[in-house]
Amino acid sequence: MADRTEAPTPRRLQEAREQGQVAYSRELNAAAGLLLAAVLMGNPVRLLIVNLGVAMKDVLIKLPSAEATSQWLGALIREEIMMLLPQMALIILAFLVCGVGITVAQTKLMFATKRLGFDLKKINPIDGFKRIFSGMGLVELLKGILKLGIVGFIVYRFLQSEQHRLLNLIQMDMRAAVEEWGSMVLALFFRVGGAYLLLAAADYGYQLWQTKKSLRMTKEEVKEDRKRSEGDMFLKSRIRSKQMAFARQRMFSNVAKADVVIVNPTHLAIALGYEAEKMKAPVVLAKGAYKVAERIRDLATEKNIPVIQNVPLARALYAAVEVDQQIPPEFYMAIAEILAQVYKLKARRPGQKASIQTAAYTSQMSM
Repeated sequence: MADRTEAPTPRRLQEAREQGQVAYSRELNAAAGLLLAAVLMGNPVRLLIVNLGVAMKDVLIKLPSAEATSQWLGALIREEIMMLLPQMALIILAFLVCGVGITVAQTKLMFATKRLGFDLKKINPIDGFKRIFSGMGLVELLKGILKLGIVGFIVYRFLQSEQHRLLNLIQMDMRAAVEEWGSMVLALFFRVGGAYLLLAAADYGYQLWQTKKSLRMTKEEVKEDRKRSEGDMFLKSRIRSKQMAFARQRMFSNVAKADVVIVNPTHLAIALGYEAEKMKAPVVLAKGAYKVAERIRDLATEKNIPVIQNVPLARALYAAVEVDQQIPPEFYMAIAEILAQVYKLKARRPGQKASIQTAAYTSQMSM
């Protein structure tokens, strides 16, 4: 079997991402959840517990003297729920945002489309036993034992250091004892959450290393992937050249609709068309340089379209206006003069109504 010593190519990384094969540690979510629970215990959870006690007290006070009908009971339940709802919503939203944020930070908005399908191997008991007793299964078992040992040691050391406070709880009244117990639980949550966060960071580093290792490629796979990439690039280049050829052919066919072609005289050619009834200003029907310009001039000659030499105007039009775009206002007067000359030449031929077009265009250009 060939050695996988080469780093994965961009295509290999993208395919792995589409299959959901990215570095991901569930321990980060669990650690963030523990720390968030410790933070929320400071105010939202405490306020929720206080409101819950008030609600229970309110129910016990109202129940003996009220007529316990279904309508009264439903109204009472809705009233108490509305009192508890803000704190509950805040806690749920905080955990939701935390979980989604940690997941997105690890996967970078991954959407594994190729994992949406049903796979029989996932429910095959034989494959399940193979995964359990594989190298990865043993690693997960060792990780679980390590986490349990570290968390258990932290809890043991904490209870050992706080045993005098635990003994003092017996001598306190109920309210003071609950507050003291709550502060101890909060401190324990922070210690366990901090330790678990360190374990999660180490686990994420391991997952990242394991993922990169599993995606390594052989030299032959890298060569094959490069060939595929070059083939895709060649295909895209062919498609792009076909599209450009089609666009150029369509542009050449538009030359026959032009009223005039302005040239440089040999390097540039711009074909302009204007219909007073349909257009606010002349439109560039075709433009090109060198060979394309020569082709535009030849087509104009074949169709008896006037070719006007104006070097500054040709350069300015070529740089400022794209095909199928109307000319900007700064060119109105210059183009109006050229079209007026063209229409005068056409008016000498029978059947032309150039004078009407010239008047309409000149008046519009002066607006």
